[in-house]
Amino acid sequence: MPKSEKVSLVENVDAELIKTDEVDLTKHAAKTLNSEMDQLRNIVFGSAKADLDARIYELQLEMQAGFQQAAEMLKHQMSEMHLALQESTSSLEDRIGQVDSHYDYKTSEIEKNADQLSETIELNNANGGQEVDGLNKRIDREVLDLTDTFTQKHDQTIDLLNQMKRELNSSKTDKKTLAKLLATVASNLEIEGDN
Repeated sequence: MPKSEKVSLVENVDAELIKTDEVDLTKHAAKTLNSEMDQLRNIVFGSAKADLDARIYELQLEMQAGFQQAAEMLKHQMSEMHLALQESTSSLEDRIGQVDSHYDYKTSEIEKNADQLSETIELNNANGGQEVDGLNKRIDREVLDLTDTFTQKHDQTIDLLNQMKRELNSSKTDKKTLAKLLATVASNLEIEGDN
């Protein structure tokens, strides 16, 4: 390798080493600067930062305790609400059961009464039918009896009138005797009509 190339290679390597050293020095300086800044901050703001950190930590603890207490209260309230809901549901189920049993009882009573009324109506219809049949037969007998009676009375009256007519024709009676005779017939008819 020629000497000029060696020199150039050494220069390149030296340049790179210088760059690397510069980067390392820059990093080292930055770390040192940060460290010094941290020390300065700690000196200037150290106690305030420590108080602030402590206060933030206390607030975190208080918030966690508050959240835990709120969660427990919510859990307790939910438990009470669930229990109250179960009791209300149970109470409603009991009342519905009572209403159902009362409804069933009333329904059975109404059905019993309806059956009794139906039986009574059937019995009355049967008795009423028999009574109506008996009444119709009795009326028919009475009508026949009355018809026979009036037919006999009518026939007797006709016979009596025919007899009077014959008597009047055979004997020449005067008007007074005829009037008396007709009055007698009329009163006889009234007496028979009343009977």
